[in-house]
Amino acid sequence: MNKMGIKWLYQELPELITRGILTQETADKIRQYYGEVKSISKMTVMLIILGTIGALLIGLGIILLFAHNWEQLSRLTRAVLSLAPLAIGQGLALWVLWKRPQSSAFKEGSATFLSLMVGAAIALISQTYNIPGDAGTFILTWMLLIMPLAYLMQASLPAAIYLIGITVWSGTYWDNPNKAILFWPLAAITIPHFIWALRQEIYTLRTTILSLIMVICVSFAASFSLGKTWHGSWIIIFPSLYSVFYFLGRLEVNKITTNWQRPLRLIGAIGLFILAFQFTFRYIWQHLDDYSYGMNRNISGINALPDYIITLAIIAAAVLLFYDQVKRKNITISLLGAVPLLAIIAYLVRGQSAILPLMIFNVYLFVLSLSRIIAGFRSNNFAVINTGMLMLAILIIARFFDSDVSFIIKGLVFIIVGVGFLVTNAILARRMRGAK
Repeated sequence: MNKMGIKWLYQELPELITRGILTQETADKIRQYYGEVKSISKMTVMLIILGTIGALLIGLGIILLFAHNWEQLSRLTRAVLSLAPLAIGQGLALWVLWKRPQSSAFKEGSATFLSLMVGAAIALISQTYNIPGDAGTFILTWMLLIMPLAYLMQASLPAAIYLIGITVWSGTYWDNPNKAILFWPLAAITIPHFIWALRQEIYTLRTTILSLIMVICVSFAASFSLGKTWHGSWIIIFPSLYSVFYFLGRLEVNKITTNWQRPLRLIGAIGLFILAFQFTFRYIWQHLDDYSYGMNRNISGINALPDYIITLAIIAAAVLLFYDQVKRKNITISLLGAVPLLAIIAYLVRGQSAILPLMIFNVYLFVLSLSRIIAGFRSNNFAVINTGMLMLAILIIARFFDSDVSFIIKGLVFIIVGVGFLVTNAILARRMRGAK
């Protein structure tokens, strides 16, 4: 049982004892079995946030101070001043490891400060001694140097900075897929730290932010590095990617009570719906080849293999996770994750008929909306019902604006949809009051 479940169980024990469901002896044995649940206090979270902000401000302040009258200083003075903050950052990190090894706030703050000082030192030394290099080389060197801090300091902010950095680096080579594709093995370096952070405590702000940054960076990097060898492949790659996010977010490791704490599931679901909704428009399929960002036909043979391998791995992961949910008979969950399979079918049949892809995704969104509404009614869940109703309303409104229907009919349909929202919520509210 996860920590949140244990906390809930401990809160329920006094009521269960009062009602005679459990004896005091049994409750004591339950507490003894699960042990004490340690949680990070609000004060600790505030210390981590304030410490990180303080480190950022100090680091930026030092950089600005050096920038003032920098050119008037001698080369030796500039070199010493460039390396001094780096030495201070290293000393601070060593002191934290020695004196405050259990303090997340000190470790995150000192690791963030040292990460900034590494970048500042590289930039200033390069400028002082006129070391040649481009922005991409600078960013990659900086990121590779700070990534070990995530493991040495057990700090997630350097890992987050690293992910953002290699994503920016990948973006500088969007027109050179042979280099941009290296984002994926570089990003894989953070996986052990990510798994460690989840095992430590999956409910903390740290792991939530790290998950969110990972999802965003991987999404951008996919557009920079994948699908450069055949036209229109993005229409399969991105649904597969968001499907993987969504299904991973449904695993036990990410079953958390609030949406902000489960970015994999939330962003995956939103991304899948937005993509499926886009696929209901004719212009997407008519101009599919025009949206091939950074297309490069010069890539072929063995140079194209990394693109194909990573793309096929993402698609295969999405299909396998979908199959796992179908095998578990989780129809509502698996239905949302069916977008990649439908995208593959629509991609293959688009040459035979321009209408078929539109029909596939219009019918799919209609069925998905109804399934959400039905699931909400069965569980008496307002949020699920309203989500389904909203999805259905968006689909209906889009089709009416997309068709040659008079404004009177459109207005009447909007009124009917609005009344449907109110009536549905009123019926559900009555059912819930009757169940009490």
